[in-house]
Amino acid sequence: MASLSVAIELGTSYTTISLSGAGVVLREPTVIAFVGESDSKKVLSVGNKAVQMQGKSPERTTVISPVSEGYIVDEEACAYLLSEFIKKIIPDEYLFFPKIKAVLCVPTGLSVEELKTYEDVVMKAGVSEVNAVSGVITSALGFDLPVLSPEASLIANIGGGITEIAIVSMGGVITGCSVNVGGTMMDRALVDYLVGKYGLKVGMNTARKIKEEVGSLYANDLSSIEVNGMSTNTLTPTTRTIYATDVYDALLPYYARISEAIEGVLNVCPPELTSGVLKKGLHLCGGASKIPGLTAVIKEVIKAPVIMSSEPDYVSITGASKLLEDKELLKTIRSQQ
Repeated sequence: MASLSVAIELGTSYTTISLSGAGVVLREPTVIAFVGESDSKKVLSVGNKAVQMQGKSPERTTVISPVSEGYIVDEEACAYLLSEFIKKIIPDEYLFFPKIKAVLCVPTGLSVEELKTYEDVVMKAGVSEVNAVSGVITSALGFDLPVLSPEASLIANIGGGITEIAIVSMGGVITGCSVNVGGTMMDRALVDYLVGKYGLKVGMNTARKIKEEVGSLYANDLSSIEVNGMSTNTLTPTTRTIYATDVYDALLPYYARISEAIEGVLNVCPPELTSGVLKKGLHLCGGASKIPGLTAVIKEVIKAPVIMSSEPDYVSITGASKLLEDKELLKTIRSQQ
């Protein structure tokens, strides 16, 4: 039977799949649309097409995100979603569904039951063999850090649903934590902020666009953007100028919380590792880490260098892809979990 080796990252906002020998072949929103009642519903669309239906779907259509705050909340929907994504990435030359082996990035510190949920979902989606690896370990690999050496490294991955922070060494996590702050929560906070300040109601997609186009953690940033929304006072469509300072005011408390969590992980770092970690600094990745000014905010708190990835969205999946090519490294890391 033909076989494929893939790396999978099931994120709150995006699902990313890498194929051995081909690199990243899919990155789409972790969103699925169903049509029909619960006992007879059918998959209507997934990923990009499903996102386009959010807020616009007909009465019998349900659009959901099966991963929330970094964890699977709807196993059935998540399995359907991943199954559809896997079908998309199977090369055309495969006449039959191949045997699929996967390296799966999972949140750090999962309970036995939570880990089993991830593995069950991936198996239901058509994967024959699953090797689950902590996302902070795959992120460290994506940064080309020496994860098997006694030298410790500090990682923070700010994703769509959660932020994972850890000090890694000798193939495992020395200390770390997960903070339930991520890009999706920040988008909601920006939506609420605009209602409170301007009486302007916008959707999550618009909030995300504002954040991506003029978002900044520089207090003196003068950037602005015109957005369309609904006036909460007149209940009529309206247009409003939104400024980078609005994003700053809405989101700074969330990034401050992340910075404090990073400082907290450093505070419980074993003394013999602390000086080395502080000298190397923090390696920062994840989609919600891209906002300008973040490195300065964190550096002010931890008093150490902050190294930002040039491709923060792909660090973890890049590290997981390396494990597809190095079976001995995968075996060693799996033995440390």
